[in-house]
Parts: sequence; C-alpha cells; structure tokens
Amino acid sequence: MASQKRGNGFNHYGDRNQHFNKKQRPNQPMYNSAAFDDRNRNHHAVHEIQPVQPQLSASELQTGLVALLDRFVAAEMTPQADKNILNHARELRRLVSARSTQSVSAQAKRDLDQKRPDKVANVAIPDYIYRTVVASKDLPPLPPITEPHLHQAVFTHRSVHHNSKNVHEQIDLGLDYERLEFLGDAYIELIASRALYNRFPLVEVPQLCSWRERLVENIALAKFSEAYGFPDRLQCRVEFDKTSKAWNKVVADIFEAYVAGVVLSDPENGFAVAEKWLDELWAPQLLGFKEKIVENPRARDELQKLLVLNGIEIKYREERPLVVDRGVHSYLMGAYLTGWGYEDEWLGSGEGQRKPAACIAAATQALKLNSAVLQNAARQKKELVEARTKEREEREKAEAAKVGQGEDGEAAPIAAESKDPVPQTSDSAKKRKSDDGKDESEEKKSKKHKKDKKDTKEKKEKE
Repeated sequence: MASQKRGNGFNHYGDRNQHFNKKQRPNQPMYNSAAFDDRNRNHHAVHEIQPVQPQLSASELQTGLVALLDRFVAAEMTPQADKNILNHARELRRLVSARSTQSVSAQAKRDLDQKRPDKVANVAIPDYIYRTVVASKDLPPLPPITEPHLHQAVFTHRSVHHNSKNVHEQIDLGLDYERLEFLGDAYIELIASRALYNRFPLVEVPQLCSWRERLVENIALAKFSEAYGFPDRLQCRVEFDKTSKAWNKVVADIFEAYVAGVVLSDPENGFAVAEKWLDELWAPQLLGFKEKIVENPRARDELQKLLVLNGIEIKYREERPLVVDRGVHSYLMGAYLTGWGYEDEWLGSGEGQRKPAACIAAATQALKLNSAVLQNAARQKKELVEARTKEREEREKAEAAKVGQGEDGEAAPIAAESKDPVPQTSDSAKKRKSDDGKDESEEKKSKKHKKDKKDTKEKKEKE
C-alpha cells in the first residue's frame, strides 16, 4: 500500500522512488521502517561479541601459501631483485605444490590424463594483444628469457635512464637494449651463416652473402618484432615517428636484443634454442631461395670440340661492365667465332658471378640456340675432317700396298731355295775351299820331296 506523505500529501508513485528522493543518513532513524530497532541492536552487538576466526585446513593453508608465493615472485621480477631470494621462493613454491598432489582435484587430474590424455605439446603463450596474436599466428612460439634483468633490459630504451633535469647525467647504462642489440646482431648473422652454409652446399659464396643480407636486414627483423608485439612492450620517453627509418631500426634492434637475451639467459642451451627459433622463422625465406643450377658444366668443351680446328678459335669477352648488386658480382660474357668464313661472329651470351661461370653460360646458350652460323661452321668442320680422314686412309693403304710388294719379291728366292735339297754354297765358300785344297797339295808335295831326298841319301851311303 502506498504511504502518505507528511502534510497529507498522497504519494502517487508509492515506495518505488523512495531510494531516489530521500537522502538517508547513517545515524538518522527511518520511522517508516521496522528494521530500525534491529539495526540499532546489531550496531551495539558488534562491540560486544567478537567473531570467531575460522580454522583453515592444511590443504587450504598450502593453497594460500602457493598463491602468496606466486604473487611474491611476480612482484619481485624487477632489475633490482635478489636472484637467491627468487630462486628459493620458486623452490619453496614447487615443494609446497608437490605436497598437494594427493588432493581430490589432483587425483581427478591424474585420472583425466590417464583416460583422456592431452597429446598436444604445451606452448607458452605470452600476453600479446589481439592484433599481435593475429599477426604472429603462423610464427613459432617465443622462447623465454629466464633472467629478469635481461628481460627488462630488452624492452628498455636508453631514454628511460636519462635524467630529465640534467641531460648529461645517466642513471644506468647497463639496463637498456643497446648493448644486447650489439651482441644479438652478431648472433643473428652467425646463425644465418650457419643455416645457409649447411643447407646450400653447392651455392657460391657471393650468392650466400646476398641471401644472408636478406635474412638479417632491418626490414625483415622489424616484421618479426612487430608480429611478436615487441614495440608495444618498449619503455621509452622519446616520441618516434612510426613511419620513419629511425623507428624501424629501433624495432629491429629490439628483436636483436631479444635474441641476445635468449642466449645469455641460458649459457648452456641458449644458442641452440635461439638457432632453432630463427631457423623456424626463416624457413619460408630459405625455401624461396633458388640456387642456379649449371645445366651443362662441359658446354664450353663441347662447343670447342664442335667448331675448333687449327686456325679456328672461339673468343669470350665481356659484353658489359661488372655489375655489383648487394655485394653480388654479375658478369655478362659473350662467345664469338673466328674462322670458317666468319670474323667475331656472336654465338651466345651468359651471366655468372664469376667469369668462368659466365663463359659456361654463354657456351650453353650457343648450343641451345644452334644458330645458322653454328650449324654452317660445324658442317664445314665435319666435311673437312671427313675429307682428311679419307685421304689419310687412302695414303695408309698405298703405303701398305708398297710394303706388301717389296716383301713378296724377297720371299720368292727363299721359297726356291727351300725346295732344293742340296745345300748351295756361296762363292766365298768355294774360294775358301779351293784355297784349302791348294794348301793341302803343296803340303803333300813338300813331304814327298823330303822323302825322295832322304831315300836318295840312303842309297848313296850304301854304295
């Protein structure tokens, strides 16, 4: 029932506007409320009866202690934090948490893991803003920096340490990203060099240098930094034009500093973690690098064999000055024929990072084009070679025939002598035999004369 106002005025709106039309004071009694006595009674009871403190169970104490330790560790994550205190707090938190594994919830979690195991690998998700999550959805997880002071330094600009009253006074030079960026730049270049060296063994060094520059340039690193939301976490007192090159360099420097922080925070495995992370970031770019395959490394020798004889030559010369693009040399060489009725006739051209490679490319193009000049020169050489070969064969046959005739003339007397069974003696043998006969007859005559002389002497002595 609607209440009547003082002065016999009827309240047409009832009690529903009571809270909006009346300013109730804490100590002012409400005459139209029956709760005045009860509220007064409770006010005096507060001073008379002290509430009993509830007794916490052991599990509740452990849960509360774990929560307090979590808050303590989070509050102590500052550059001035004591590492020993942090380590002990984390260890205490781990030990207390381990005691709660016998609870009902822990047992339920174990049952859940047994019946419905979670086979997906755990991924640490940093506190990105939404647009950063969208930008980095295809990127690998961000490796953590376990040292608090390094993590703080990565996202601190040197302007934070400058004294605004005295610009020449600096508070601390060690807690900003510039020194880390200096070291991280070297780590990134080393990791990029290792990736290219190990994955592209047949690519020449100038090409590898060009690809490495594309991997480590500020534009590429700044894109990674933006995707991970690094600029949003930067502490800085200087206003930058977000479209300027200076800001782009700052964003890239933060990424380089983060790489150094990952390596320094874990001396044993930090470099391997950073290398694996960067390899995953660079994987799309590395897949896009196409090495130039030499189709025919012996093209120069084949062209030489096809056209060149005595007095015929193929000259290779530069067709343009050396071009250097991002440290990569590029030569353009042309192949020119002199001979077979041609003088410096162009056959083909090719590019290469070195002159020999460019010459091979020029010879390859000449063989592919197979121009009329090349065909005509090759035909002339073939005809000349065939004519010379035929002439040489005929000459060899004639010489062989002459040699055969001479051998037949000397062989006939030998065959006749072989048919005669009586051995034939030569004139010298006959002469030698006649001389021997003369000597024997003279010796006989001399002996006979001596005998006759002896017989005559004996007859005279007898007489």
